[in-house]
Amino acid sequence: MMKKITLLAAFFASVASFAQIAGTSFEEPGIFTVQYVDTGDANVAHDLVNNPNEPFVDYTSTGGELGFNARYEPYDTPSDGLTDGDFVGVTDFAPSSTVGYTDGVQGYQISDADGNFILEFDTVDLTGTTTPGLTLDYALSINGDGTNGNYEGDGTVNESGSDRLRIYVKDLTNSTEIDILDSTGSDLDDFVPTDSGTGNYIVAWQTGTASLLPNTTVQLVIEARMNASGEAFFFDNIQISGLLGTADAQESQFSMYPNPASNFVNIASKIAGAKQVSIFDVLGKQVINTTLTNDRLDISALDSGVYIVKIKQGNASTTKKLVVR
Repeated sequence: MMKKITLLAAFFASVASFAQIAGTSFEEPGIFTVQYVDTGDANVAHDLVNNPNEPFVDYTSTGGELGFNARYEPYDTPSDGLTDGDFVGVTDFAPSSTVGYTDGVQGYQISDADGNFILEFDTVDLTGTTTPGLTLDYALSINGDGTNGNYEGDGTVNESGSDRLRIYVKDLTNSTEIDILDSTGSDLDDFVPTDSGTGNYIVAWQTGTASLLPNTTVQLVIEARMNASGEAFFFDNIQISGLLGTADAQESQFSMYPNPASNFVNIASKIAGAKQVSIFDVLGKQVINTTLTNDRLDISALDSGVYIVKIKQGNASTTKKLVVR
């Protein structure tokens, strides 16, 4: 019997945990159902900033989601850009009356930029992961019958009427780029799904993927160019996942991110079900004791410092160090 237990333990020791390393569904930022008005100069490239009571175009994560930063680059012959007010940024306005968001009730919209709208996400460290990858959902919205407001040109020139969408990952370690979607050289209409019966364009979510290299630092980037309010891009459910560790079954079953963290931390398990979570300060005092039925844990009441997190689910348990900032 002892030999069987030893062999079983050795087997579980080789199992790696597939887990989400980072991601966002744009659920953290608040919502403002108005247009965003750029206060910068539409004739020059510049960073976009959040304006009071307008949609978030930038966001610094306060929980477990990726943060992001937007900037604007004009056409070679500049236009109004976003100074005339446009629907961009985090929104709960769905792609259509029948198509909602794929994860939660919020997403990110880019439309009528009259130039180039570039959205860059936080960098992600893939150290210690194997077979990492990225997925995201995107929807392209245009007029259904193709008579008005549809994407124009082939995106090869930086001018109005040459619409373009590029979604890619920067591998900062190897100074390379991994394309998820690049419409340059093609009519963007060709990337929009159609109804098999009528042939009309339809609004539908599509999933883009990228295979990443382990032990690298990566960054997701979205570059969008369009010049009409009917030309809209929507994004949701961005996930970067991979196999974490090969230590033992107890350790690999659970993942905790981000770390360091503030306000929120995600505690995930590769097995469905509630998790018992206890957090202790450096003096051994228990400061949190709760049962998690999902992954997100509110740690906003904790002071900055180092804590010990004990996680138990069924017969599996582990201890992890958490840094609160």
